[in-house]
Amino acid sequence: MGYVALQYAEALFGITLEEGKIEETLLAFEEFSSALDEDIYKFLNHPKISKKDKKEVVKNAITNELLKHFIFVMIDNFRIELLEESLIEFKKIVDKQNNIMKVSVYSKKELNSEQINQLKTNLKKKHNRIIELKNIVDVSIAGGLRVEYEGMILDDTINNYLQTLKANLTK
Repeated sequence: MGYVALQYAEALFGITLEEGKIEETLLAFEEFSSALDEDIYKFLNHPKISKKDKKEVVKNAITNELLKHFIFVMIDNFRIELLEESLIEFKKIVDKQNNIMKVSVYSKKELNSEQINQLKTNLKKKHNRIIELKNIVDVSIAGGLRVEYEGMILDDTINNYLQTLKANLTK
């Protein structure tokens, strides 16, 4: 299903780019997504509720015309279950367009601002992109850092070193 959600996200991005309303649509999409509770989601997904009724609810909930029509297409194609996934893919596309790279850094304790700035600077030099860094505290880490971005994992933790050492010694 990820590929289908990506196709929907790319279609939305293409239209918003053409209209010059990327940020406005992203904000509206995030607001709509956060407002969806389980009952509304079930309503929009229910096969016995008419498309017309679903569209009426969406029409009253969303003011952004591009997003409204995007969701209408998802309703027409019975793809509303891909809404959250489409938002995630849309955000990735917008970040790529804006030259932003999201990075997660796992450490035993919270990094100080100097360490965060050093990591951002090094990553910016290497990738020539704007870095949005999130520090995640993982008490299971004995020491060191694990850096994750765009499917890459740079594991420089003591845990990883010990696992590698153990694997080499048991060969």
